[in-house]
Amino acid sequence: MASFNIDLNEFIFRIWNASSQRLGYFSNPEKKIRLLTEAMRQLEAIRQDVNSRVSSRELRGEICLEQVRRLLDSVSSIEAAVTKIVVDYEQSRCLGGYSINFWCVNRRATQKLARVVALREQINNLEVLTARLPPPLVEEMPYASTFVPMESNLDKVLRFLNDDQVGIIGIWGMGGVGKTSLLERIKMKFLPLQEGVRNNSVLSGQRSPAFDDVIWATVSKQYTVNKLQKIIADSLGMPSPDNQHDEATEREQATAIFNHLKFRNFLLLLDDLWHKVDLEAVGVPIPSKRPTGLHKHKVVFTTRMEQVCRSMGTHKMIKISCLAVEDAWKLFREMVGQDTLECDPRIPRLAKQVVQECHGLPLSLTVVGKAMSTRKSPKEWQYAIALLRRSKLPEILEKDVDIFPGLKLSYDYLPDDAIRKCFLLCALWPEDFSISKIDLIECWMGHGLIDVGVFNDINEAYDSGHAIIGQLKSACLLEPVDDEDDQVKMHAIIGDMARWIASDGDENNQKLIVQSDATFCRSPADLNVWATAKQVSLIGSEIREFPGAPPECPKLVTLMLQQNSELPSEISEAKNLQYLNLSFTDITSLPESLTYLTKLKFLLLRDLWNLKEIPQGVISNLLMLEVLDLNDTRYEDWVEFETRTRGLKALGIAVETVEAIERLSQLHNVMMWRLRIRKLLDLRQPHQLLLSNFLGSHNMSSSLQRLGIEYCETVEELIMEKGGETAGHGGDIVNRNWCHPKLEILQLVGLKELKNISWRGVQPSTYFPTLTILRVCGCDKLKNVTWVLKLEYLEELELDGCKEMERLIDDADEADAATDLAFLSLKRIYLVRLPNLTAICRSQSTFPSLKLLYVSNCPALRSLPFNSETPKNKLRIWGDPDWWGRLEWNDGDLQSSLRPCFRG
Repeated sequence: MASFNIDLNEFIFRIWNASSQRLGYFSNPEKKIRLLTEAMRQLEAIRQDVNSRVSSRELRGEICLEQVRRLLDSVSSIEAAVTKIVVDYEQSRCLGGYSINFWCVNRRATQKLARVVALREQINNLEVLTARLPPPLVEEMPYASTFVPMESNLDKVLRFLNDDQVGIIGIWGMGGVGKTSLLERIKMKFLPLQEGVRNNSVLSGQRSPAFDDVIWATVSKQYTVNKLQKIIADSLGMPSPDNQHDEATEREQATAIFNHLKFRNFLLLLDDLWHKVDLEAVGVPIPSKRPTGLHKHKVVFTTRMEQVCRSMGTHKMIKISCLAVEDAWKLFREMVGQDTLECDPRIPRLAKQVVQECHGLPLSLTVVGKAMSTRKSPKEWQYAIALLRRSKLPEILEKDVDIFPGLKLSYDYLPDDAIRKCFLLCALWPEDFSISKIDLIECWMGHGLIDVGVFNDINEAYDSGHAIIGQLKSACLLEPVDDEDDQVKMHAIIGDMARWIASDGDENNQKLIVQSDATFCRSPADLNVWATAKQVSLIGSEIREFPGAPPECPKLVTLMLQQNSELPSEISEAKNLQYLNLSFTDITSLPESLTYLTKLKFLLLRDLWNLKEIPQGVISNLLMLEVLDLNDTRYEDWVEFETRTRGLKALGIAVETVEAIERLSQLHNVMMWRLRIRKLLDLRQPHQLLLSNFLGSHNMSSSLQRLGIEYCETVEELIMEKGGETAGHGGDIVNRNWCHPKLEILQLVGLKELKNISWRGVQPSTYFPTLTILRVCGCDKLKNVTWVLKLEYLEELELDGCKEMERLIDDADEADAATDLAFLSLKRIYLVRLPNLTAICRSQSTFPSLKLLYVSNCPALRSLPFNSETPKNKLRIWGDPDWWGRLEWNDGDLQSSLRPCFRG
């Protein structure tokens, strides 16, 4: 901790406020990052050497030992983790920040270095790499694919089929992930013996007499009751009417099917559902939880949409995910064929790079593998890798093969054009990027896909955006990010498909451009792209200028320049631009030419700590501007803001004086959205900060979504007080300006003298009814935050650098504050640099929603507050192994059950 040789207040100020200045980390992080990258380079070299030795032996008919393969595969996963650490470190250097990631990056680098070194030694010590397989005992009948990547999922389905309490099983996942293949394997397990090939060693002996009838139907988007009835009737050998679709005929056919099936054991397999199938209307007896001994009625179906599973009343749902690295390589190797892999010793190594670019999607692995099976030159493989990295998958495939149209069905089936456009804009973020839900929703707002103007305040518009994200996740077009509820991601192949759709299938018609390095705009061909581009994302490209920037960008609507350096003056030519994001850049001033962007709706200028100038008239002339976010900047021009209030739906800003807050409260046409209150040197009662005094006006309280109170060094008490209320004609309360009905994030930072947070005549849950994130950092004299027990919707609690805090929940107050709702929604707890913290709370609690407990530099914390009912399957505990070893346990069983949750 020798680097604490600067003033603590300045230190906290620079870190927490995400300064763009490059800051040093504790314990010399530059050296640890350098050691980590060097160790990773050595490990990668060792892996390549071992891979080459294994490949040469595989050509002689040997097979890699499972232990060796697992160790080599571990290098890929640890390499991704190292890359993430280095990226986080570089971003932290550029952006600063008082977040948990900032404090953790140094520690993560140290721990990962130890793992890299240990893995390097394990691989170095390998003596035997391969083994020769014995000859097969029985010649197997050719099958579509001998590779079985979904055995665990197959086992799940078989287990459910044997469970009397499970009648309907839904299998869902993105297009091309292997749902139909799994359903086919289920069918082959249960086909009656006479329909199988008796001499097939793969299938013989696996038939089950469990079902009298096994029925397969591909439903697809053109499903009708009549069509499905005909398929089932034909499968059962029953007569079915042709070309008659009247209701009476359908009812008669339904009765016939029902009477045939009700006293028989049947398995109905329905592939590719896009909406609910009315089983009763078709005539299928509804499978239900049944007493032992009754007939076995089972339905298993596949779909790309989670909502279909729910509408079908499934008893069990199984989501199919993409393949892990080892399974992906096995499938790809089978599709390519051993002859091609043996043509050149370099091809196996290149093939594994192709597999990485397929991102575990079985459809992609299969079609690319087949396409590459005839390409036996390393140069061809190198070119294929380059095409995949440039999102040009179709160019690799055979002329009659294209996977995008099949995947596009998920896009086509979205409810309306607005949501389809929302989906396409998700592809603006770089590959493998975790996308902030807030950033995504704001992008949709900026394009008018979510009309801010039709809502009472911007937070309602956000709610509608979250609903759209839910629909895209349900359709498997977006995926969740592990333990990060505020982020989503898009599978790389789905992103490629989105860009293909946006270009109308024509690679020369690039409307949506994503570039994440500095190579963009380097050639005349690149410059011509600007003429057709509608959306351009250059996130993290580190560009400092646009060389030879085009004279016109007539169609450009979106420009995302986060984490870059400059904004060219030629931006004025993008006259149709609606959404401009310059957050986390190094710009010192906005160009005066920005005033010509008369259609601009969203201007996001977050974390611009070098911004010193906005030319007079720029903001006031942006007449279409709906949202302006200057949060985390030091710019204040009150004349500019006060003249530009008409049409502005939301404002984010930081203020440092009481006078500034009072002027903000008088901007009645502007809804306050994000506010940071700092310093307040003109505070009339410097030892007290009565929050309602500052945020009592309607525009300050009703729509405030994020609030920070920071570096008010003289404040000893923060007071939450119930203010006045206005009653309507019927006596109902119509104005309650003292509470904050939309506030989701509260940050208390650098309040060095703060001792008490007082509640006068009001409960925390009433004052902050929607608060989900609370961060308390650098509040040296604060001893507890007992009042969080009353925040029933709190999801994240972060405490950092509070020197005198002894308990989160004070013993004396715990009984009074305790409630059945305590910790009900809490998902993440971060405890960092709390030297005197001895306990989280006195009594043990269930913490029913907790996913993550992160503990760093809390040496006095010797116990955990969990009990036997705390869900263990989803909980992760991160901390130093020495800290974990010093924990004291009153319950040995609890210790044993929590041990698998710990990650050192």
